[in-house]
Amino acid sequence: MSSKPVIVFVPGAWHDPNGFHLVTAELQAAGYETRGVDLASVGAQTPLKDFWPDVEAIRQVLKPLADGGKDVVVVVHSYGGVIGCEAVQGFVKSEREKEGKKGGVSHIYFCCAFALPEGVSLMDALNNQPLPWFRLNEAQDSVTPATPIETFYNDVKEPEKYVNMLKPHSYLTFASKVTYAGWKHVSCTYLLCEKDEAIPIHAQKGMVEAAQQAGADMKVETIDASHSPFLSMPAEMARSIRRAAGESV
Repeated sequence: MSSKPVIVFVPGAWHDPNGFHLVTAELQAAGYETRGVDLASVGAQTPLKDFWPDVEAIRQVLKPLADGGKDVVVVVHSYGGVIGCEAVQGFVKSEREKEGKKGGVSHIYFCCAFALPEGVSLMDALNNQPLPWFRLNEAQDSVTPATPIETFYNDVKEPEKYVNMLKPHSYLTFASKVTYAGWKHVSCTYLLCEKDEAIPIHAQKGMVEAAQQAGADMKVETIDASHSPFLSMPAEMARSIRRAAGESV
């Protein structure tokens, strides 16, 4: 590859991009530029009514990179897969090339993330029932995880410090339906996480199979990690991202 793509990290619900710090340090040491997206839905003073402010936050990061002619790999985690796929519309490298433009999103990397088709919301994927570990506020517009260590960090050393970084999430973002399934338009890698308690491995595999059957160019890698391999196995995840970016490591 002539120049390395920029790696953009889209966190999941409750999380901020600083949680990826161990992986971004590995990637930067290997010569990659990285960016993180701060989601509007995480810790919002007034909980959001839908996911569009999150989609816009991602686009605000993608736009200057694409307009600057940079190739981009978008790394999405958990809920980040829903909004990340939505946000790449208009930034797909292969489509921009047809318009004579350089740069754009060349790959989407799913880290135990939701890969949903058009017309489906995250709540639809959960059978429109809050998960047992969702703790909703009285207004039912904000949600916190009741069991974050068991659900997110079951193989992470000293998980308490990461629990302390979590913020309430705008619950209604989970009801927004996908209008653009980015995985249909960009080559992808899906990192299956075998010890994931948030999105069980059978659910991850089900999404991969459905996407592949719908025509997705989606490679699969597997890691023996929880919902947070960026904390428990950062070197392995960084190498996996480098492979998705075109390296042989």
